[in-house]
Amino acid sequence: MTVITPILEVVLPVFLLAAVGFVWVRRNIEFDIEFVGRLALEFCVPCLVFGKLAAVSFNGEVFASIALATVAFYAICALVMAGVVAFSGMGQRDFLLPLVSANTGNIGLPLCFFAFGDQGLVYAIVLFATMVVLQFTLGLWLVSGEPSPLKALRHPLVLASVFGALFSWQGIEIPKALVNAIDLAGQPAIPLMLLALGAAIAGLPALVTRRVVGFALFKLVFCAVLAIAVGRVFNLDPLAQSVFIVQAVTPVAVTSWMLAQRYNRRHEDVAQMVLASTALVALAMPVVLYFLL
Repeated sequence: MTVITPILEVVLPVFLLAAVGFVWVRRNIEFDIEFVGRLALEFCVPCLVFGKLAAVSFNGEVFASIALATVAFYAICALVMAGVVAFSGMGQRDFLLPLVSANTGNIGLPLCFFAFGDQGLVYAIVLFATMVVLQFTLGLWLVSGEPSPLKALRHPLVLASVFGALFSWQGIEIPKALVNAIDLAGQPAIPLMLLALGAAIAGLPALVTRRVVGFALFKLVFCAVLAIAVGRVFNLDPLAQSVFIVQAVTPVAVTSWMLAQRYNRRHEDVAQMVLASTALVALAMPVVLYFLL
């Protein structure tokens, strides 16, 4: 029960909120997916990231180890997944980011908090922030087709991650009124992303293809094995290693679908990947936590 309860408390709300978006659209009620997605990505999520990072105590050595391990993990993952996408004959700009990305935010952060407490949450935020920078520089460049990934450095999520870490490092105290405003602005981020995902899925065929399930299963197993190997190479302490594994096996990020939708990159297929991957992780996570707790 100690393992199953936190899993249900994290994964079940994800499906319930996505279901609301699904039913909303199926009832033919107006839902502007593009507006909701942009509001979440460019305002609410940056506020959430900045608020979380700025509030934690900065531990340079541990944070650097986790950040470097995260970069190494995603570099290796990107190389392998690029080979898989090429072998499958699919477009790199359409499918590479979803196969590499992970839902380290709205699934990974609360799951690490429930499983490993406050310190686990801090480690999870460091990994999440590092992934956000990678996703919204190289990942955004890949999906958008911009001539240079450096243009993505202006994205609000990247700026929020950098300034949040800077405020944490310098111990800058933010006025309470501003903290409350940032917290309020960040609270709708996760519900908005999930509602938009459910709305997108409402327009898809009910059946998820075998190919999508196969990709989701491969991603889950490969990322678990790779996370264990990378964690050992970087000599992460036991708690950081456990957080690293949990974050690595989280499902395809909702933001990867939102970027695909915004830049017209086969977003229907990406939405199916998010759905299949989330379902598989919901089934597999109790087993993962059984060996970690």
